[in-house]
Amino acid sequence: HNMSIVRKSSFRHVFADKPRSDTYFSGYRLTGESWDMNYAAVNPLYLAIPTRSGNGSCVAIFKTGEPGRFTSIPEFTGHSGPIQNLQWNPFNDNVLATCSADCFTKIWLVPEGGLTESTSTEAQILRGHSRKVGTVNWHPSADNVVATSSADNTVKVWDIKTGDEQLSVDGHSGLITACEWNWDGSLLATSCKDKHMRIVDPRAGEIVSDLDRKPVQGTKGNRVLWAGRHNMIISFGFGNGQRQYSLYDPRDMSKAWLAPKRLDSSSGTLMGSYDSDIEVLYLGGKGDGSVNYYEFDTGFDNPKKAVFHLSAYASNEPQRGLAWMPKRGLNVQENEIARIYKIEDTQAAPLSFSVPRRMEGFSHDLFPPTRSDVPAIDGEAWFGGENAEPLSLDLSEGYEATERGGAFEKEEIDPDAPTNLSGYKKAYKEMKARIAFL
Repeated sequence: HNMSIVRKSSFRHVFADKPRSDTYFSGYRLTGESWDMNYAAVNPLYLAIPTRSGNGSCVAIFKTGEPGRFTSIPEFTGHSGPIQNLQWNPFNDNVLATCSADCFTKIWLVPEGGLTESTSTEAQILRGHSRKVGTVNWHPSADNVVATSSADNTVKVWDIKTGDEQLSVDGHSGLITACEWNWDGSLLATSCKDKHMRIVDPRAGEIVSDLDRKPVQGTKGNRVLWAGRHNMIISFGFGNGQRQYSLYDPRDMSKAWLAPKRLDSSSGTLMGSYDSDIEVLYLGGKGDGSVNYYEFDTGFDNPKKAVFHLSAYASNEPQRGLAWMPKRGLNVQENEIARIYKIEDTQAAPLSFSVPRRMEGFSHDLFPPTRSDVPAIDGEAWFGGENAEPLSLDLSEGYEATERGGAFEKEEIDPDAPTNLSGYKKAYKEMKARIAFL
């Protein structure tokens, strides 16, 4: 792009170093599960990686600040099927959500000071999906609210304090591959194996927009993200035999606002994250060693000038997954604008992206206020119809990660009750036989 030469940008010279050997976490074996996930989640305190233990049903918990080679790693071991996705609570760095092929989503509490031994006891269990749960996403501004999607073709929203399913939306006709909240958490965007992209209003219980993308979308690995606080959806994945991304305006989904743009012809599924503070999109491929990053012109007045390719980090060590550190976990003194944990089969390391500068002191242009780790509203208010944008945090004053407890009302269940689909089918058969007998 010769455009970017004359364009004023703080991010023309973003630089990513090859990780130093003393920053690696190793000693685990990454899960063999092939479901399209990022294979890790990270926050300022902990790095969570699903492993091969228990046939892919366990997740290892490392302390982010203590890399090294480990011979034994404490794990959360309570699922009975492979983990499909995982995400840390944005308002409590000790609370992790995992969803699994066992039909359940579980909420885990890391004890203060870290997990010292493996445990199968979750803090909360979300029961209600009848097939594998593929995505789990914390609400961006309301406390204790989680959205899940499943191979039962529903999107559900839960109150994790009580474990209750509060909302459920039907209407997808295929496997949901991504389910993402918008900026204030009033809507969800989904991508689906039926090659439709949809916008879901979970509190109204309906799909408010539905776009058939068959002409431009390949069969595998399509995902969606919102462009931060902007009412714009980024779709990325495969189409026309290449990796590509496009933009959609949710107010008019009849056509792409920015028609699909080619990335390359690699075959690895794309993983992405949008930095809403500085309007930068990161896209990294599975099975290759690249991370491309793009700056957005968020006036969104001209599709041709909306997205600029800044640069790419390239390495010959392919990644299986990527995990993005929240902004409050970065070294702002060193102008570190992103830290992406690169997940390989037996080791993980942080890629640190920074903007080299001679001047000392805090760079306000690189670090505008970021998402706070304090919720804007409680879950009850959100379920009652309120919306709130995420609160912001000024990083110029420095950030201290806070240990937080968590209070959950967990429903105890009959130990003989069925725990999976085949169990439910068997119980249903027995019940039908009993009713027939009566």
